[in-house]
Amino acid sequence: MKKIIRSEEFNPYFNIAAEHQLFLASDEDIHIFLWQNDASVIVGRNQNLYAECNLSYLKEHNIQAVRRFSGGGAVYHDKGNVNFTFITKERSASQVQFIELIRSAMLRLGIDCEFSGRNDLLFKNQKFSGHAYYTDGDNYMYHGTILVHVDFEQLGKALTPSMLKLNSKGIGSVKSRVINLSEINNEITVEKVIEAFIETFHCKNIEFINKTNFEAPLEQLLSSHDWLYAQSPDFDIVLERKYSFGNVSVHIAAVNGLMERIKINTDSLQLYDFKICEDELNGKCFREEAVWECLNLYISNHLKQS
Repeated sequence: MKKIIRSEEFNPYFNIAAEHQLFLASDEDIHIFLWQNDASVIVGRNQNLYAECNLSYLKEHNIQAVRRFSGGGAVYHDKGNVNFTFITKERSASQVQFIELIRSAMLRLGIDCEFSGRNDLLFKNQKFSGHAYYTDGDNYMYHGTILVHVDFEQLGKALTPSMLKLNSKGIGSVKSRVINLSEINNEITVEKVIEAFIETFHCKNIEFINKTNFEAPLEQLLSSHDWLYAQSPDFDIVLERKYSFGNVSVHIAAVNGLMERIKINTDSLQLYDFKICEDELNGKCFREEAVWECLNLYISNHLKQS
């Protein structure tokens, strides 16, 4: 029997783990999972976090970084999003049917939209919904997000990588012109969008899930450092910082999340033997803060001895 599942949680690690758990338990019926996240950046399975977002900004503003199981580009979520997932078996899946259901839901809100070739829903050529699909064996999901009243200022800052010189081997996101539904009609709310989905799906079987009644065992994996960072594609990066004695540049090759072939240079007239730092950092997980902590300690000790 088809059903609608609504998450009562806003934790992105729980919701994405729950989505995957529901996906693994799919059956011939079509189910819809409706969920919202606290402020977070969700990147595709094969993307590089450092290339997709400003990790310092995320940390400063308590925005969670999450790597999902499926591919696709990086997206920003907050409580102004409504996220939807159609879950079924691959032989029962119809992308055309799912798109028509979403379009019908939008028509209930007075939004006449069109589907673009890049898996987006557009209102007058402005994107308010991006979609992707994922399969594993005979399990199938078609998921996406609806922008209702997302904080675009924070979205722009979160999805703008810090000014690093980075050559990523991963898949980059394609930027699009986006619009909130509330900009089109200020009476459209998150709850009205959810109601439109429920009414369009013609299903009275609604199940509410949360951390107390639903087990999402992959939540811990999703929030782990190894999954977030070690899964990033290999990349080369140059970090730069200005010190009182001159500029310092750090050249790093990151392989499987670990730092290799590290070279530290400076234009200072003072002599610094950075090989100590290079050796200490070699083989460790790449973290920009760890690089600067190591250098700051070395420089501090060097100046004391001078």
